[in-house]
Amino acid sequence: MSKVTKTHRVTVYKRPMPTGNILLYYNYTVDGKRFREASGLWLIPVKTSADKAKNTNTMRLAEEVARQKSADLDAADNGIQQQIENTHILLIDYIQKTIDGYDNYEFVNSRTSLISLIREFKEFTRVVDINRTWYAEFIQFLFNKGHKTNTVCGRCNIIKAILHKAQLDGIIKQRPDFSGLTPTPEPGQRCFLTIEELRKMAAADFPSRLKNPFLFACFTGLRLNDVRCLKWSDIQDGIIYLRQHKTKQLVQVPISKNAAQFMNARTSDERVFYDFPTCETWYGSKIKQWAKLAGIEKNVSFHVSRHTFATLTLGNGADLFTVSKLLGHTKITTTQIYAKVLDEGRRKAVDAIPEL
Repeated sequence: MSKVTKTHRVTVYKRPMPTGNILLYYNYTVDGKRFREASGLWLIPVKTSADKAKNTNTMRLAEEVARQKSADLDAADNGIQQQIENTHILLIDYIQKTIDGYDNYEFVNSRTSLISLIREFKEFTRVVDINRTWYAEFIQFLFNKGHKTNTVCGRCNIIKAILHKAQLDGIIKQRPDFSGLTPTPEPGQRCFLTIEELRKMAAADFPSRLKNPFLFACFTGLRLNDVRCLKWSDIQDGIIYLRQHKTKQLVQVPISKNAAQFMNARTSDERVFYDFPTCETWYGSKIKQWAKLAGIEKNVSFHVSRHTFATLTLGNGADLFTVSKLLGHTKITTTQIYAKVLDEGRRKAVDAIPEL
């Protein structure tokens, strides 16, 4: 039997389905006419405590949306007009506007991917349409597509950033409260190379235009985009002065002898690595081939060079603060992850000693 939960003038209607799920709807009346609106939410059969907790959160979300709908209807009854300026702007168009003319590959690529996902999810979503319900449904859509938890978190962070800009631009009055909806990121494992593994990769027979940028990054900690765009004018007295593409943080990285041996000879071209591979996907696959050729079984990508720099410097006595500055981290807690990786490695080394 269906039940109705009342929240002010909007009620949450529960409709049982043959599958055992319970669909949730919103019931309300405007000018004497009754409306029933699908919420896009549903309750699942309770078999475990986790099922019960999930249903509790779903109902909390449905009732919160119902309260907001009630407030909007009450405001309309009292003659308070809702903001209608810019309400026609589609979300995908607004996101595209934020990347037009932007040259940061990572920034543009991540938002372009998000546009494709939103187009598949709900193409005609307006910026003003985004609320907790939309957000929760989008998260479920990403999980249904097989996206990993940390990938979903990344997409969510972009959505939040977009809405923050929309608020500053006056398109929305206030960002929705998404508390409790975004999944908790899973701690990732940092893959890095030891100095012995770097020696193997350096000794492997592989094209220098592919080897040099990666090995240079292993001894400077620069990201792929920063290595690609590095100019001779960014280097003064053996020190790299560079504003990072990703974080806009200014870093100063001394060029060690290890790093210097992998730099191209200076030519008329202003870029240090003038023959840097243009296709990142192709380059990434080549790096994996190179690592395998060197006898390394790890999943090596270009970004592993940054992890390698962090663990090498920390493992050889550098302090967290110094390494954090070299990497351009905005929070030292990010750098501490590498210290934990080293601690785990030391623990495994000690535990590997056979018992007496």
